[in-house]
Amino acid sequence: NLIRKTFVRNMMHCARQADNNTSYMVSDMQNGCTNSTSFTNLHTMQSNSHLYKLSHEASTRLFSTIAAAATPNPNTESSNSDSSNDGKKDKKKEDNSNLFLDNLGKIFLSSLGLILLLLLRSTTSNNSKSALQEDIESNAVLDPLEIDDLRCANADFTIDVWESIVIELKKEFGGREKVTYPEFLSVVTRVMRNMRGEGFTIQFGHLVDRVVIAELERMGVSDDVNTSISSDGDVVGEGEGEEVRLLQKEEIPLFFLLTALSLALNSTVSNRVRVLYDSMLLMNDAQVDQTTTATTTATLVPGERVCQMIQNLQNTCQLVPGAQIVETNSKIPYQTYRVGTGVELTRRAREGYGGKKGNAGVTKEGQGPVTLEEFHAILKSRTVCAWGECYVKKTGRTSTSDR
Repeated sequence: NLIRKTFVRNMMHCARQADNNTSYMVSDMQNGCTNSTSFTNLHTMQSNSHLYKLSHEASTRLFSTIAAAATPNPNTESSNSDSSNDGKKDKKKEDNSNLFLDNLGKIFLSSLGLILLLLLRSTTSNNSKSALQEDIESNAVLDPLEIDDLRCANADFTIDVWESIVIELKKEFGGREKVTYPEFLSVVTRVMRNMRGEGFTIQFGHLVDRVVIAELERMGVSDDVNTSISSDGDVVGEGEGEEVRLLQKEEIPLFFLLTALSLALNSTVSNRVRVLYDSMLLMNDAQVDQTTTATTTATLVPGERVCQMIQNLQNTCQLVPGAQIVETNSKIPYQTYRVGTGVELTRRAREGYGGKKGNAGVTKEGQGPVTLEEFHAILKSRTVCAWGECYVKKTGRTSTSDR
């Protein structure tokens, strides 16, 4: 603005001087100055005045052009503002980019690594469980085929013979809870001879002896010599060492000996379950709880005795190896397993395990006394699976697993 004012002021001053000069020359002409010199000066002054006016107009136009250029154009500003806004929008779009698409490669590799890690963990856990199952099978006292041979060889050892033996045991030992193995065998052989003659005895009896000797070793009785049972029920060996004398004197729970003897019993599964249930009633501390109604009398066995029976079945190799495996609390980096006890197996069968994806309990109560039907259900459960009964498929509603 200052430049503009100064420029206009100067141009107006020059124009005024030109007008003054012109007025002077016209006045001289009017006064009669007709000589050639004055006329020439007049012409020169008029030319100068005309040039000054042209210069003033040109300067005015130049200034207008400069001012117009200097004056901001609203349209231009609007265009520049739109361009700036577009740039901001593009930048905002770049800032608000898709997080998933920008990291798709990382997400894919992370997911693949996680899947591989889970597969490795599952494989290691399954291998650990399989190795433990193979260890149980290799350390078993009896092979399943040996048990099958033992039952086939004693086809005459039926349920009626068993019941006669139990009756004689009650008379012989009364309320005794433990007896020695020779004492037990003497009663068994006497009853069998009285029923069918001198030749009637337990065939493949050395398999039963092996089970009893293994139980004595678990109880702390060492036996380094070969022993066997004579026809009179006496323990004989390669020498009358301390081991043989301990075998003759060491007392074993009576219902464990009955469990071992049941290996040779040739009967249906239902009868085998029933005789095992009755053997638990022989114990003095297993007092039966009787609930008498107008029509029935239900006999119950305490839950602790049931746990001991499951342990006896486990020690006599009558449980499936896979059913004896339970999970430990160690789950990191992978799940580990161990061999469960009779108490643990019974509790898992009665209470259930594994939540919704596992198995439900087979008894109404998780603890307390057990009926014969509940005891049968425990033996058939997948956590006990005595004699492989949990793998038997029933073909109909009335079918049973008896073989």
